[in-house]
Amino acid sequence: MEKYLSIKEINNIIEKNYNKKYDKITAFIKDEDISEVFLKDKSAKVSPKVIRFIIGEYLNLKEIAKLDNVDNIGYSLDEGSFREALEKIYIASGKNNKTKNILYPYCIFASNEQINNLYKEAKDIAGSRFKYAAFMLEAIALNGTKNALNLVYEASKKFKQNTVRFTCKAILNLITKEAGMPLEVFADKIIPDFDFDSNGIRIVESEESKVKKRFKIILKEDFSFSIFDEDKNKEFKTFPKDFPISVKKELSKLKSEINRVIKMQMERLQFAFMDGRKWTLKDWRELFFENPLMKCFAIKLIWGIYDKKNKLLKTFRYMEDGTFNNEDDEEIKIEETKEKILIGLISPIETKKEIIEKWKKQLDDYEIVQPFNQLATETKEEIIKKIPSVVTVGTIKWLASKLNMETENGDSGIIYGYYLFDTYNEAYIEILTPSIYYGIDNSEEIEIKINFRNADERFEYGAYLMISNYLK
Repeated sequence: MEKYLSIKEINNIIEKNYNKKYDKITAFIKDEDISEVFLKDKSAKVSPKVIRFIIGEYLNLKEIAKLDNVDNIGYSLDEGSFREALEKIYIASGKNNKTKNILYPYCIFASNEQINNLYKEAKDIAGSRFKYAAFMLEAIALNGTKNALNLVYEASKKFKQNTVRFTCKAILNLITKEAGMPLEVFADKIIPDFDFDSNGIRIVESEESKVKKRFKIILKEDFSFSIFDEDKNKEFKTFPKDFPISVKKELSKLKSEINRVIKMQMERLQFAFMDGRKWTLKDWRELFFENPLMKCFAIKLIWGIYDKKNKLLKTFRYMEDGTFNNEDDEEIKIEETKEKILIGLISPIETKKEIIEKWKKQLDDYEIVQPFNQLATETKEEIIKKIPSVVTVGTIKWLASKLNMETENGDSGIIYGYYLFDTYNEAYIEILTPSIYYGIDNSEEIEIKINFRNADERFEYGAYLMISNYLK
């Protein structure tokens, strides 16, 4: 059980460590905005001076850091009232560079909803204030939750501004170096589950009334949800009156947040399809069984069992009932052996055409639509012929955005092409273009050329297949 500081212990810390200059540097904060913060057990309110101390300590920092002694005070406060006070402080700061450090405590103690809203703010201002947006992402990383770190990962791929993307990549590099794991392994571990268990169940306890109540939130296949009141043994289609307000706000935006996560994970799996990334059976189960959001991919994609030399041994699909079937729709067992097996997405380049055809028929019989085209029967040369050599500027920009490609920049912001570096096998794909200058008409047609560096046959085949799905 966590030990929280008492009001006496908090006041003693403040008395010994409070710097009078904190009154001045926090003068933009009104006492009335920070006078309703309670202790964790809500037995007493803390003095506004306590909140000024927390903010003052962070405003005093010269570089990003977490202050454990200060944070211990914050963790001893009631989450709801403290977060509300921090929200008011953040608004009062007016996104001023002089007081931007308040984002540190704001993010450390923020709810998922506050983190999501801040991320959207960063996206909105990145075009005009890219340095401040980058700072916001640094602060979001301090939150340390799966949701927050996943947003930093997403920003490292999706933000248009180089400064923001490179800042996020630096944050992730630092974290993964300290954790001693590759980036994509870390990215697997920070996929949000929104507090749902492997069966898509989340328990919410309400303390809005004198009697504690339990609600069961059930996640459906389409990522909508139902609410079940365990005390009344009744299912609700809308939020009951005594449902916790903070959770209600979060769940109101749940489907859009889940769709954002699903989109990002689909793109990551496309790269795993291209580069042949593998998982141990344990890691694969953890990723695709325990997170209910990832189960949809386990069911809709076709997987392979590989030996330690990356030789494909069997193909299989995860069924809705938790079993595994092969290409003949026969149930099979998958268990760890002395010779450790690896799991990965199969590629047509390593699979017999007749097996691909069997899988296509099985998915059709089960009326399953794959998230991307995995089961092609064309050769690499046939796919290349399908890709146009002349496209519009708007199309190539759209493709680069879809594949999270970086720009090949020249002088005066002129773009000479796009490239993607795959961290798993250190392969490059380049799409070379004539000069794309600022203000060029998106409807203008240009000739493109696709090059690879350090890429094996599987990567090239997968890349051409993905590109052919976008350029038709």
